[in-house]
Amino acid sequence: MLTQTRPKTQNRWPKLKSHPVQRALWTCAKRFVYACAGRQSGKTELALRRLVRYLPVRKPWDDPRYFFCSPTFGQAKRVAWQRLINLIPKNWIADADDIKSSELLIKTIFGSELFLFGLDKPQRIEGLTCDGGVVDESSDIKPGAVDLSILPTLVWRNGWLWRIGVPKRFGVGAVEYRDKFKAASRGKLPDSAAFTWTSEGVIPPEYLELCRKTMDVRDFDEQFNATWLTISGGVFHSFNREYNVRPCGYDPEKPILVGMDFNVNPMAWVLGHLRGETLEVFDEIWLRDTNTPAALGVLTGRYGDHRGGFQIYGDATSKARKTSASASDYTQILNDQQLKRLGRTLHINNSNPSKADRFAVTNARICSGDNVRRLYVDEKCTHLIQDLEVRAYKPGTSDVDDKGDVGHPTDALGYILCKKFPLQVIIPNRQVVTITTGVA
Repeated sequence: MLTQTRPKTQNRWPKLKSHPVQRALWTCAKRFVYACAGRQSGKTELALRRLVRYLPVRKPWDDPRYFFCSPTFGQAKRVAWQRLINLIPKNWIADADDIKSSELLIKTIFGSELFLFGLDKPQRIEGLTCDGGVVDESSDIKPGAVDLSILPTLVWRNGWLWRIGVPKRFGVGAVEYRDKFKAASRGKLPDSAAFTWTSEGVIPPEYLELCRKTMDVRDFDEQFNATWLTISGGVFHSFNREYNVRPCGYDPEKPILVGMDFNVNPMAWVLGHLRGETLEVFDEIWLRDTNTPAALGVLTGRYGDHRGGFQIYGDATSKARKTSASASDYTQILNDQQLKRLGRTLHINNSNPSKADRFAVTNARICSGDNVRRLYVDEKCTHLIQDLEVRAYKPGTSDVDDKGDVGHPTDALGYILCKKFPLQVIIPNRQVVTITTGVA
């Protein structure tokens, strides 16, 4: 609560339009807030005012510390630095030297300080202890940066955090931001709340109408209507969380089908059961900076009492490549004594099916032409779900735009599906060639 009497600031703060959702956001007492709103609709303005409002608040310690961060240092400076200086009353600053432009740091007469930084180098905040802060343009923040570098700084002072931004399709952190926002909306994140509003009613209507007429409808919905959209040009265009994500139970008596992608960082494996012609993925293994024996240890550690055996499907090129200095991936799998005891079979082609075939088979399982879905994923398989949603083609090409972690879980899934349901060419007569999916 803002309980301390503080110098007046209203004469330096332009009055904002009355807005019911913004008012609810301003008065929200939750520690973690996710605000997804239209472009130029006031979210950054509210966040900057909140930071300034906290500067005079008395704490049990002498050095309250607050921050504002953007995807880059330069962006934080351009967006917020001068605006914060304008919002802070002059009599809150004892000396001109307390405003350090080179460090983007402001010190106040209350002992509190406010600094700006960019999350292109998240180590800038690591090791500090903070009372609260704002992450702006959250769709463009590197995945994991907030959880790994910012949240630990808030632990000891019960600090608060606002994550704000536009719901982008193509931002590097768009999927993480969307998932956090939706989880907070459903009450699945502790001490969290989510708010959303459009630009309509905030920005001038004539400008909004101009943008409506000149922008692509999807871009307009995203930028001004704060609408979460799926990526156009997506590889797995049939995938839909509403229909393809559901609880998938583990059965100790049924074989576990394990699809393996042997990339070292990350190594991605998916685990499922085949129920008739339907594959249910109930678990995944996602490890960084690892090797095949370590991944096998995780597999047998989780399912060391499994009675149904294991069926292994993987990348054919791994036969000629090593992820450790001692043996190839499949030799390590064959020699693993725990897996051997549990029972395992390897189902590896001499060469990989083409990506086009792998994608076609996967899409057919996700939803076939007759609108039947034969692939389901448990909601705890977050990396696979994300990959199914974001993997896309480069605009105007048939080349996959795989960057960073993208592509590994769906490759692992594709190795299972291409082996179990390979594309088959049926030629009933000389004039008609039909390509279908079928069981090998």
